[in-house]
Amino acid sequence: MGSLKLKKLLGITIGIFWGIGNCASAAEYSVYEVFRAIDLGESDRPPPKEIFINMGALQGLRKGSVLDVYRKISSFDNVTEKLAGEHVVPVGRIKVIHTDEKTAIARMDRFVSLEQEPALLPQSIMIGDLVRLAN
Repeated sequence: MGSLKLKKLLGITIGIFWGIGNCASAAEYSVYEVFRAIDLGESDRPPPKEIFINMGALQGLRKGSVLDVYRKISSFDNVTEKLAGEHVVPVGRIKVIHTDEKTAIARMDRFVSLEQEPALLPQSIMIGDLVRLAN
């Protein structure tokens, strides 16, 4: 086996082991729009929020699919004045009400209880939140 082929094979193996490179990375899907109709006072309940995500039928979603929603939060170390780390914390669950090939629309199913997770302000789904199929 040639030296170049061996280096390439070792690079792929190391990439898979360490979870880096295209061969081991999973696509991240997220919320790209949140829409709520104007409340005209015709009901006691406010209109529901429509949550648009960049994941659809091609990724296996269908009407009724349940997704977990997460938020990336960066923490800053004020002593060293540097980024300390990134935390991915659960926000809640959404349920798909409509799917297209590459996108879907969902509505809020439930939020994670404040006793279990860090306080998120505001406690709502936001553009940029990550979504994953629920187990």
